[in-house]
Amino acid sequence: MNALHLPTAYVIAGVLYLIMPLTVWQMLRKQGVASNTLWCLGGMAFGLSLVLLGLRNQLPEALTYYTAIWLLLLGPLLRSAALRIELHRPVRLVWVLLGSVLFMAVYVFFHAILNNADLRFLWASFVASAAFMWLAWLARTIHLRDRSIGSQWIFVFYMAIGVLLALRVPVVVLTHGTPTAMTQDPVSVLLIFLGVTSAVVSNVGFLGMFIERMNRKALESVKIQARQEEMARLSDQIAQLDRRRSVGEIAASLAHELSQPLTNIYLISDRLELELKIRSDSSLDMYFADLNRNAQSAGNILGRIRSFIRSKDIELERIEIAQAIADVNALIRDLAYNESVDIQVSLPPQTLAVRADTVQLSQIFLNVIRNAIQATHGQAQRQLHIQVWREENTAHISFTDNGPGLPPETSERVGSAFFSTKPDGLGVGLSISKSIALLHGGSLSIGNSPSAGAVVHLQLPALD
Repeated sequence: MNALHLPTAYVIAGVLYLIMPLTVWQMLRKQGVASNTLWCLGGMAFGLSLVLLGLRNQLPEALTYYTAIWLLLLGPLLRSAALRIELHRPVRLVWVLLGSVLFMAVYVFFHAILNNADLRFLWASFVASAAFMWLAWLARTIHLRDRSIGSQWIFVFYMAIGVLLALRVPVVVLTHGTPTAMTQDPVSVLLIFLGVTSAVVSNVGFLGMFIERMNRKALESVKIQARQEEMARLSDQIAQLDRRRSVGEIAASLAHELSQPLTNIYLISDRLELELKIRSDSSLDMYFADLNRNAQSAGNILGRIRSFIRSKDIELERIEIAQAIADVNALIRDLAYNESVDIQVSLPPQTLAVRADTVQLSQIFLNVIRNAIQATHGQAQRQLHIQVWREENTAHISFTDNGPGLPPETSERVGSAFFSTKPDGLGVGLSISKSIALLHGGSLSIGNSPSAGAVVHLQLPALD
């Protein structure tokens, strides 16, 4: 009793080849590709061929010899056409059908006219072997192009079937066996095993090709989206840098144009002061001193702006924070008085100094205090509290106003270049202040105070 009944094995493999392509076609039909249809038709043709071969003793010879052998070749040819479509190569189904018909014509000639079983068997085996090897080679080409695991498995199994079909011929001839599909030998048993497993593996591999392609497209879409977002971000940065360049040019122009009027104001003030001294009138001396000090300070700021634009080194010196705050308060005193803002300063008992550029540190204080004064609009009692303290080697200066504070949606962007919560703001003041703090080895942060209002916290390295 034989361990394997070949007709039954053929039928089982054929049924699998009939069922699996239908499943794959149903899963991929929404893709709307011709390769799916050709692949499934090829699998069903090959499956029907195996079923007919398995039922050779129950069906007429015309079905089991002619139709079965024709479908045995047509199946891999149709699947090869499907893979050519996947490779974007031209496909002529007419040539596929004509080739299969020509194959059958030679087969019928050997079988019916010459009645030579050996030639018939050799012809069918070698042509079928070539068809499967061609199919396997196309699958390998797809694998090399796409690195597709599914197509690699198709290549392995169909190449194995093609090689075994070619090896089966000398095995049958050398053993003087009957040259027929029902010859039972180790090669035939292995062919049946590959036929059953390839029914599953080949269809799953074809389905896997599409899944891998969809994954690649999804990944490529994500990459494209990421590139677009990066391009948009870079475009924003370029636009921001262009605005900074424009602001720099405007600042340089203003610094140049305003320096002469300020010099004239200083000279006019000096002449008036001299004239009043000649007249022995000292009632306006305090105002002239204040005017000269402010004009000189404005000139220094403009000079620093021009130096900053020219990327010259900053001039660092020892500065006492209490004195720097007092100088800025003197500059901003009139604005605070007119706006009815009460500025309170809390200083530590010991002297606290930092190494900084006088004008740039004053610029930070001026920017922050002006913003705080504007933020307190609408409050019954407008207040700004400046607190100075030291923690280890760091000097802390906080500016806390009693305004409405920062909205949650803007808290993360406040201090960024060209972002302002004020309708007429340029959004450069706090950004410049942050840059100056970084140049001095410190930091500047903006947030909301627990007691309401906004708080700006400046940290700088302290000097002993």
